[in-house]
Amino acid sequence: MKNCMDWHAASTLAPVFKALGHSLRLRLVSGLLSQECNVKHMTDCLGVAQATVSQQLAVLRAAGLVKRERRGNQVCYRVEKPWLRQLLRLAARAEKEMEDGRSQAR
Repeated sequence: MKNCMDWHAASTLAPVFKALGHSLRLRLVSGLLSQECNVKHMTDCLGVAQATVSQQLAVLRAAGLVKRERRGNQVCYRVEKPWLRQLLRLAARAEKEMEDGRSQAR
């Protein structure tokens, strides 16, 4: 396998994919790509408990994908890596192709 990804690149990217490997975290990143917001807004939009959102944001922060910033008495989150927009667009396209394939198989 001549064009195989090297160990360093794979080791760098694996935690990113692991952090994105949860449906709620994907939804959080997707939402934060369109606007910065606080946990309260995220819980209201997603209908998920505050503790759950906070736990998932902690995973995304640890992976370096989102950043938080205190603004007065609120903490706002934003996507830290601009390339995530392209990655999620590609993922959405892949999901559509997978769905189309499932529809054709029926």
